[in-house]
Amino acid sequence: MSDNNKHIESLLKEIAALKEELHESNSIVEAIKVGDVDALVVNTNGIPQLYSLETADYTFRLLIEKFRQGALSISRNGLILYCNDYFSELVGVPSEKIIGNYLQEYFNNPDHLVSLIEALKYGISTHEILFKTNYSTKTFPASISVTDLEPSVQGLGIVVTDLTEKKKHENALIQHQKDLEEKINELNRINKNLEEFIHVISHDLKEPLRKIVMYNERINKTDLSETDTKYLNVMKLSALRLNSLVDDLVNYSSHTKQEERTQVNLVEIITEVNEDLEIIINDKKANFEIGKLPVLQASKVQMRQLFSNLISNAIKYSKEDIPPVIQIFQIEDFESADKFVKIQIKDNGIGMEKNHLLKIFTIFQRLHAKNEYSGNGIGLAICKKIMENHSGNITVESTLNQGTTFNLYFPI
Repeated sequence: MSDNNKHIESLLKEIAALKEELHESNSIVEAIKVGDVDALVVNTNGIPQLYSLETADYTFRLLIEKFRQGALSISRNGLILYCNDYFSELVGVPSEKIIGNYLQEYFNNPDHLVSLIEALKYGISTHEILFKTNYSTKTFPASISVTDLEPSVQGLGIVVTDLTEKKKHENALIQHQKDLEEKINELNRINKNLEEFIHVISHDLKEPLRKIVMYNERINKTDLSETDTKYLNVMKLSALRLNSLVDDLVNYSSHTKQEERTQVNLVEIITEVNEDLEIIINDKKANFEIGKLPVLQASKVQMRQLFSNLISNAIKYSKEDIPPVIQIFQIEDFESADKFVKIQIKDNGIGMEKNHLLKIFTIFQRLHAKNEYSGNGIGLAICKKIMENHSGNITVESTLNQGTTFNLYFPI
Protein backbone atom coordinates (compact mmCIF):
# COMPACT_ATOMS: atom_id res chain seq x y z
CA MET A 1 0.00 0.00 0.00
CA SER A 2 2.83 2.34 0.89
CA ASP A 3 4.49 1.65 -2.49
CA ASN A 4 1.28 2.47 -4.31
CA ASN A 5 1.00 5.79 -2.52
CA LYS A 6 4.57 6.69 -3.49
CA HIS A 7 3.93 5.75 -7.10
CA ILE A 8 0.77 7.89 -7.21
CA GLU A 9 2.64 10.84 -5.66
CA SER A 10 5.39 10.52 -8.30
CA LEU A 11 2.83 10.48 -11.08
CA LEU A 12 1.11 13.57 -9.70
CA LYS A 13 4.43 15.48 -9.63
CA GLU A 14 5.17 14.43 -13.18
CA ILE A 15 1.70 15.57 -14.28
CA ALA A 16 2.24 18.93 -12.56
CA ALA A 17 5.62 19.40 -14.37
CA LEU A 18 4.02 18.56 -17.70
CA LYS A 19 1.24 21.05 -17.01
CA GLU A 20 3.85 23.75 -16.29
CA GLU A 21 5.73 23.00 -19.54
CA LEU A 22 2.45 23.03 -21.44
CA HIS A 23 1.56 26.38 -19.90
CA GLU A 24 4.96 27.84 -20.93
CA SER A 25 4.56 26.47 -24.46
CA ASN A 26 1.06 27.90 -24.72
CA SER A 27 2.37 31.27 -23.51
CA ILE A 28 5.10 31.30 -26.18
CA VAL A 29 2.63 30.29 -28.90
CA GLU A 30 0.23 33.01 -27.80
CA ALA A 31 3.05 35.60 -27.75
CA ILE A 32 4.05 34.56 -31.28
CA LYS A 33 0.41 34.84 -32.43
CA VAL A 34 0.04 38.43 -31.20
CA GLY A 35 3.52 39.40 -32.43
CA ASP A 36 5.18 39.97 -29.07
CA VAL A 37 7.93 37.43 -29.86
CA ASP A 38 9.53 36.60 -33.24
CA ALA A 39 9.90 32.89 -33.93
CA LEU A 40 11.22 30.47 -36.49
CA VAL A 41 9.79 26.99 -37.24
CA VAL A 42 12.32 24.50 -38.62
CA ASN A 43 11.11 21.16 -40.00
CA THR A 44 13.72 18.45 -39.19
CA ASN A 45 13.00 14.88 -40.39
CA GLY A 46 9.30 15.64 -40.42
CA ILE A 47 9.32 16.96 -36.84
CA PRO A 48 8.58 20.72 -36.50
CA GLN A 49 10.88 22.53 -34.04
CA LEU A 50 10.09 26.00 -32.74
CA TYR A 51 12.84 28.54 -32.09
CA SER A 52 12.00 31.78 -30.30
CA LEU A 53 14.03 34.71 -31.58
CA GLU A 54 14.27 36.53 -28.31
CA THR A 55 17.35 38.51 -29.49
CA ALA A 56 15.64 39.96 -32.58
CA ASP A 57 14.90 43.31 -30.93
CA TYR A 58 18.46 43.56 -29.61
CA THR A 59 19.90 42.77 -33.05
CA PHE A 60 17.70 45.39 -34.65
CA ARG A 61 18.76 48.05 -32.15
CA LEU A 62 22.43 47.12 -32.60
CA LEU A 63 22.04 47.48 -36.37
CA ILE A 64 20.49 50.94 -36.02
CA GLU A 65 23.27 52.02 -33.65
CA LYS A 66 26.00 50.89 -36.07
CA PHE A 67 24.17 52.42 -39.04
CA ARG A 68 26.36 55.09 -40.73
CA GLN A 69 23.34 57.34 -41.14
CA GLY A 70 21.43 59.32 -38.57
CA ALA A 71 18.33 57.46 -37.34
CA LEU A 72 15.61 59.00 -35.17
CA SER A 73 12.03 58.46 -34.10
CA ILE A 74 9.98 61.56 -33.36
CA SER A 75 6.43 62.49 -32.44
CA ARG A 76 4.35 64.38 -35.01
CA ASN A 77 5.26 67.70 -33.40
CA GLY A 78 9.01 66.94 -33.72
CA LEU A 79 9.77 65.68 -30.19
CA ILE A 80 12.77 63.33 -30.39
CA LEU A 81 11.98 59.98 -28.79
CA TYR A 82 15.13 58.19 -29.91
CA CYS A 83 18.32 58.91 -31.89
CA ASN A 84 21.34 56.77 -32.71
CA ASP A 85 24.97 57.64 -32.01
CA TYR A 86 25.71 58.64 -35.61
CA PHE A 87 23.15 61.48 -35.54
CA SER A 88 24.72 62.54 -32.26
CA GLU A 89 28.11 62.71 -34.03
CA LEU A 90 26.64 64.73 -36.92
CA VAL A 91 25.23 67.50 -34.74
CA GLY A 92 27.96 67.31 -32.09
CA VAL A 93 25.60 66.75 -29.15
CA PRO A 94 25.46 63.65 -26.84
CA SER A 95 22.45 61.45 -27.60
CA GLU A 96 21.12 61.71 -24.02
CA LYS A 97 20.88 65.50 -24.48
CA ILE A 98 19.17 65.17 -27.86
CA ILE A 99 16.32 62.90 -26.71
CA GLY A 100 13.52 65.07 -25.30
CA ASN A 101 14.38 68.04 -27.54
CA TYR A 102 12.66 68.90 -30.82
CA LEU A 103 14.12 67.94 -34.21
CA GLN A 104 13.45 71.39 -35.67
CA GLU A 105 15.87 72.86 -33.14
CA TYR A 106 18.66 71.25 -35.22
CA PHE A 107 17.33 72.65 -38.52
CA ASN A 108 18.94 75.80 -39.85
CA ASN A 109 15.36 76.86 -40.60
CA PRO A 110 12.97 75.40 -37.94
CA ASP A 111 9.89 76.10 -40.08
CA HIS A 112 10.88 73.26 -42.44
CA LEU A 113 9.47 70.56 -40.13
CA VAL A 114 5.87 71.56 -40.86
CA SER A 115 6.42 71.34 -44.62
CA LEU A 116 8.12 67.92 -44.21
CA ILE A 117 5.14 66.46 -42.40
CA GLU A 118 2.65 68.10 -44.80
CA ALA A 119 4.51 66.63 -47.77
CA LEU A 120 3.82 63.09 -46.48
CA LYS A 121 0.17 63.57 -47.48
CA TYR A 122 1.29 63.82 -51.12
CA GLY A 123 3.71 60.88 -50.97
CA ILE A 124 6.82 63.10 -50.78
CA SER A 125 9.14 61.68 -48.14
CA THR A 126 12.67 62.83 -49.08
CA HIS A 127 14.04 66.36 -48.73
CA GLU A 128 17.30 68.29 -48.43
CA ILE A 129 17.75 70.13 -45.14
CA LEU A 130 20.56 72.28 -43.75
CA PHE A 131 21.37 71.14 -40.19
CA LYS A 132 22.97 73.18 -37.42
CA THR A 133 25.67 71.67 -35.23
CA ASN A 134 27.14 72.39 -31.85
CA TYR A 135 30.43 73.38 -33.54
CA SER A 136 30.06 77.18 -33.43
CA THR A 137 28.27 78.29 -36.61
CA LYS A 138 29.05 75.16 -38.63
CA THR A 139 26.21 73.64 -40.67
CA PHE A 140 25.98 70.63 -42.96
CA PRO A 141 23.63 69.69 -45.81
CA ALA A 142 21.71 66.44 -45.42
CA SER A 143 19.11 64.32 -47.13
CA ILE A 144 16.25 63.58 -44.74
CA SER A 145 13.84 60.70 -45.32
CA VAL A 146 10.56 60.68 -43.36
CA THR A 147 8.47 57.52 -42.75
CA ASP A 148 5.05 57.55 -41.10
CA LEU A 149 5.06 54.71 -38.51
CA GLU A 150 1.34 54.87 -37.73
CA PRO A 151 -0.81 52.90 -36.95
CA SER A 152 1.79 50.48 -35.51
CA VAL A 153 3.58 53.27 -33.64
CA GLN A 154 2.46 56.80 -32.88
CA GLY A 155 5.24 58.79 -34.53
CA LEU A 156 7.61 59.24 -37.49
CA GLY A 157 10.86 57.52 -38.46
CA ILE A 158 13.67 59.80 -39.68
CA VAL A 159 16.84 58.84 -41.59
CA VAL A 160 19.48 61.57 -42.04
CA THR A 161 22.24 61.21 -44.68
CA ASP A 162 25.16 63.64 -44.55
CA LEU A 163 25.65 65.24 -48.01
CA THR A 164 28.80 67.22 -47.17
CA GLU A 165 31.19 65.16 -49.31
CA LYS A 166 28.66 64.85 -52.11
CA LYS A 167 28.20 68.64 -52.17
CA LYS A 168 31.97 69.13 -52.21
CA HIS A 169 32.23 66.90 -55.28
CA GLU A 170 29.27 68.66 -56.92
CA ASN A 171 30.79 72.10 -56.26
CA ALA A 172 34.16 70.91 -57.55
CA LEU A 173 32.44 69.60 -60.68
CA ILE A 174 30.57 72.89 -61.17
CA GLN A 175 33.81 74.83 -60.75
CA HIS A 176 35.57 72.50 -63.17
CA GLN A 177 32.76 73.05 -65.66
CA LYS A 178 33.06 76.83 -65.27
CA ASP A 179 36.83 76.62 -65.78
CA LEU A 180 36.27 74.46 -68.84
CA GLU A 181 33.73 76.92 -70.26
CA GLU A 182 36.20 79.77 -69.71
CA LYS A 183 38.91 77.79 -71.52
CA ILE A 184 36.50 77.02 -74.37
CA ASN A 185 35.61 80.72 -74.63
CA GLU A 186 39.30 81.59 -74.62
CA LEU A 187 39.93 78.97 -77.29
CA ASN A 188 37.09 80.40 -79.39
CA ARG A 189 38.66 83.86 -79.06
CA ILE A 190 42.03 82.47 -80.14
CA ASN A 191 40.41 80.66 -83.07
CA LYS A 192 38.66 83.85 -84.12
CA ASN A 193 41.96 85.74 -83.97
CA LEU A 194 43.58 82.93 -85.96
CA GLU A 195 40.86 83.13 -88.62
CA GLU A 196 41.43 86.88 -88.88
CA PHE A 197 45.17 86.26 -89.13
CA ILE A 198 44.62 83.68 -91.89
CA HIS A 199 42.42 86.21 -93.69
CA VAL A 200 45.23 88.76 -93.55
CA ILE A 201 47.70 86.18 -94.89
CA SER A 202 45.46 84.96 -97.70
CA HIS A 203 44.49 88.43 -98.93
CA ASP A 204 46.93 91.11 -97.84
CA LEU A 205 50.13 89.03 -98.10
CA LYS A 206 49.45 87.30 -101.40
CA GLU A 207 48.85 90.53 -103.29
CA PRO A 208 52.39 91.94 -102.86
CA LEU A 209 53.81 88.48 -103.58
CA ARG A 210 51.90 88.37 -106.85
CA LYS A 211 53.31 91.78 -107.79
CA ILE A 212 56.87 90.69 -106.95
CA VAL A 213 56.56 87.70 -109.28
CA MET A 214 54.79 89.72 -112.00
CA TYR A 215 57.32 92.60 -112.09
CA ASN A 216 60.22 90.18 -111.81
CA GLU A 217 59.08 88.61 -115.08
CA ARG A 218 58.78 92.06 -116.76
CA ILE A 219 62.41 92.96 -116.09
CA ASN A 220 64.50 92.84 -119.24
CA LYS A 221 67.26 90.45 -118.25
CA THR A 222 69.27 90.83 -121.47
CA ASP A 223 71.05 93.88 -120.12
CA LEU A 224 71.81 92.27 -116.76
CA SER A 225 74.89 90.45 -115.77
CA GLU A 226 74.76 86.71 -115.16
CA THR A 227 75.01 87.32 -111.41
CA ASP A 228 72.13 89.83 -111.39
CA THR A 229 69.97 87.44 -113.43
CA LYS A 230 70.73 84.68 -110.94
CA TYR A 231 69.73 86.92 -108.02
CA LEU A 232 66.44 87.83 -109.70
CA ASN A 233 65.66 84.17 -110.32
CA VAL A 234 66.36 83.41 -106.64
CA MET A 235 63.99 86.22 -105.67
CA LYS A 236 61.29 84.84 -107.97
CA LEU A 237 61.65 81.28 -106.69
CA SER A 238 61.56 82.50 -103.08
CA ALA A 239 58.40 84.51 -103.76
CA LEU A 240 56.77 81.48 -105.43
CA ARG A 241 57.72 79.27 -102.48
CA LEU A 242 56.28 81.81 -100.05
CA ASN A 243 53.10 81.99 -102.12
CA SER A 244 52.85 78.18 -102.00
CA LEU A 245 53.44 78.21 -98.25
CA VAL A 246 50.62 80.75 -97.79
CA ASP A 247 48.27 78.53 -99.81
CA ASP A 248 49.20 75.48 -97.73
CA LEU A 249 48.72 77.35 -94.44
CA VAL A 250 45.28 78.54 -95.49
CA ASN A 251 44.47 75.00 -96.59
CA TYR A 252 45.62 73.56 -93.24
CA SER A 253 43.58 76.04 -91.21
CA SER A 254 40.45 75.38 -93.29
CA HIS A 255 40.57 71.69 -92.32
CA THR A 256 40.34 72.44 -88.61
CA LYS A 257 36.59 72.95 -89.10
CA GLN A 258 33.87 70.34 -89.40
CA GLU A 259 32.08 70.26 -92.75
CA GLU A 260 28.82 68.74 -93.87
CA ARG A 261 29.05 64.96 -94.32
CA THR A 262 27.58 63.22 -97.39
CA GLN A 263 27.84 59.81 -99.05
CA VAL A 264 31.28 59.83 -100.70
CA ASN A 265 32.32 57.23 -103.28
CA LEU A 266 36.10 56.88 -102.89
CA VAL A 267 36.55 55.46 -106.42
CA GLU A 268 35.00 58.65 -107.84
CA ILE A 269 37.14 60.81 -105.53
CA ILE A 270 40.37 59.09 -106.68
CA THR A 271 39.32 59.43 -110.34
CA GLU A 272 38.82 63.19 -109.87
CA VAL A 273 42.17 63.51 -108.06
CA ASN A 274 43.97 61.66 -110.87
CA GLU A 275 42.42 64.02 -113.41
CA ASP A 276 43.76 66.99 -111.41
CA LEU A 277 47.23 65.39 -111.23
CA GLU A 278 47.22 64.26 -114.87
CA ILE A 279 50.38 66.18 -115.84
CA ILE A 280 52.66 64.78 -113.11
CA ILE A 281 51.10 61.31 -113.46
CA ASN A 282 51.94 61.25 -117.17
CA ASP A 283 55.35 62.82 -116.57
CA LYS A 284 56.29 60.10 -114.05
CA LYS A 285 54.43 57.35 -115.98
CA ALA A 286 52.67 56.41 -112.75
CA ASN A 287 50.52 53.25 -112.66
CA PHE A 288 47.47 52.86 -110.44
CA GLU A 289 45.89 49.68 -109.07
CA ILE A 290 42.51 50.56 -107.58
CA GLY A 291 40.83 47.76 -105.64
CA LYS A 292 37.50 47.54 -103.88
CA LEU A 293 36.71 50.78 -102.06
CA PRO A 294 33.72 51.69 -99.88
CA VAL A 295 31.25 54.57 -99.85
CA LEU A 296 31.84 56.66 -96.72
CA GLN A 297 29.87 59.25 -94.79
CA ALA A 298 32.42 62.04 -95.05
CA SER A 299 33.30 65.52 -96.28
CA LYS A 300 33.81 65.30 -100.06
CA VAL A 301 36.14 68.33 -100.09
CA GLN A 302 38.33 66.88 -97.36
CA MET A 303 38.42 63.41 -98.95
CA ARG A 304 39.70 64.97 -102.21
CA GLN A 305 42.37 66.86 -100.29
CA LEU A 306 43.31 63.71 -98.33
CA PHE A 307 43.82 61.45 -101.38
CA SER A 308 45.34 64.28 -103.44
CA ASN A 309 48.06 64.76 -100.81
CA LEU A 310 48.74 61.02 -100.43
CA ILE A 311 48.81 60.29 -104.18
CA SER A 312 50.97 63.32 -105.03
CA ASN A 313 53.34 62.29 -102.20
CA ALA A 314 53.62 58.78 -103.63
CA ILE A 315 54.49 60.24 -107.05
CA LYS A 316 56.85 62.90 -105.69
CA TYR A 317 58.91 60.42 -103.62
CA SER A 318 59.17 57.77 -106.34
CA LYS A 319 62.47 56.34 -107.62
CA GLU A 320 64.06 58.08 -110.60
CA ASP A 321 64.50 55.03 -112.81
CA ILE A 322 61.35 53.09 -111.82
CA PRO A 323 57.78 54.24 -112.66
CA PRO A 324 55.70 54.61 -109.50
CA VAL A 325 53.06 51.95 -108.81
CA ILE A 326 50.33 53.13 -106.45
CA GLN A 327 47.87 50.62 -105.00
CA ILE A 328 44.70 51.77 -103.24
CA PHE A 329 42.31 49.22 -101.77
CA GLN A 330 40.21 48.25 -98.75
CA ILE A 331 41.49 45.76 -96.16
CA GLU A 332 38.66 43.68 -94.71
CA ASP A 333 40.39 41.08 -92.54
CA PHE A 334 42.13 42.92 -89.70
CA GLU A 335 41.80 43.52 -85.95
CA SER A 336 38.98 45.97 -85.08
CA ALA A 337 37.27 45.30 -88.44
CA ASP A 338 33.95 45.55 -86.56
CA LYS A 339 34.73 49.17 -85.61
CA PHE A 340 36.70 50.62 -88.55
CA VAL A 341 36.93 50.65 -92.33
CA LYS A 342 40.60 50.32 -93.33
CA ILE A 343 41.97 51.79 -96.59
CA GLN A 344 45.59 51.29 -97.72
CA ILE A 345 47.61 53.50 -100.09
CA LYS A 346 50.76 51.60 -101.03
CA ASP A 347 53.66 52.70 -103.26
CA ASN A 348 57.05 51.40 -104.45
CA GLY A 349 58.92 54.63 -103.82
CA ILE A 350 62.04 55.59 -101.92
CA GLY A 351 60.53 54.77 -98.51
CA MET A 352 61.64 56.13 -95.15
CA GLU A 353 63.79 55.15 -92.22
CA LYS A 354 61.88 53.95 -89.13
CA ASN A 355 63.05 56.86 -86.97
CA HIS A 356 61.35 59.27 -89.41
CA LEU A 357 57.88 57.69 -89.26
CA LEU A 358 56.74 59.61 -86.17
CA LYS A 359 57.84 62.97 -87.59
CA ILE A 360 56.06 63.03 -90.94
CA PHE A 361 52.61 64.09 -89.64
CA THR A 362 54.07 67.15 -87.85
CA ILE A 363 53.41 70.46 -89.59
CA PHE A 364 56.50 71.95 -91.37
CA GLN A 365 58.42 68.71 -90.78
CA ARG A 366 60.58 67.88 -93.81
CA LEU A 367 62.75 64.78 -94.24
CA HIS A 368 64.57 66.00 -97.33
CA ALA A 369 66.31 69.18 -98.42
CA LYS A 370 64.29 71.69 -100.48
CA ASN A 371 66.57 71.23 -103.49
CA GLU A 372 65.83 67.48 -103.46
CA TYR A 373 62.02 67.54 -103.22
CA SER A 374 59.54 70.43 -103.32
CA GLY A 375 56.95 71.11 -100.65
CA ASN A 376 56.47 72.88 -97.33
CA GLY A 377 55.98 69.93 -94.95
CA ILE A 378 52.27 70.60 -94.51
CA GLY A 379 50.59 68.00 -96.74
CA LEU A 380 50.71 65.05 -94.33
CA ALA A 381 49.80 67.28 -91.38
CA ILE A 382 46.64 68.17 -93.34
CA CYS A 383 45.97 64.42 -93.87
CA LYS A 384 46.23 63.80 -90.13
CA LYS A 385 43.90 66.73 -89.41
CA ILE A 386 41.32 65.43 -91.91
CA MET A 387 41.35 61.96 -90.34
CA GLU A 388 40.91 63.49 -86.88
CA ASN A 389 37.97 65.52 -88.20
CA HIS A 390 36.38 62.22 -89.24
CA SER A 391 37.10 60.58 -85.84
CA GLY A 392 39.57 58.30 -87.63
CA ASN A 393 43.29 57.66 -87.65
CA ILE A 394 46.17 57.52 -90.09
CA THR A 395 49.31 55.39 -89.65
CA VAL A 396 52.33 54.70 -91.84
CA GLU A 397 54.61 51.74 -92.54
CA SER A 398 57.74 52.12 -94.62
CA THR A 399 60.95 50.40 -95.64
CA LEU A 400 63.85 52.42 -97.04
CA ASN A 401 64.25 51.95 -100.83
CA GLN A 402 61.22 49.63 -100.97
CA GLY A 403 58.15 51.80 -100.48
CA THR A 404 55.60 53.25 -98.09
CA THR A 405 52.09 52.23 -97.01
CA PHE A 406 49.59 54.61 -95.45
CA ASN A 407 46.69 53.09 -93.47
CA LEU A 408 43.46 55.07 -93.12
CA TYR A 409 40.98 54.01 -90.43
CA PHE A 410 37.43 55.38 -90.71
CA PRO A 411 34.95 54.55 -87.93
CA ILE A 412 31.95 52.47 -89.00
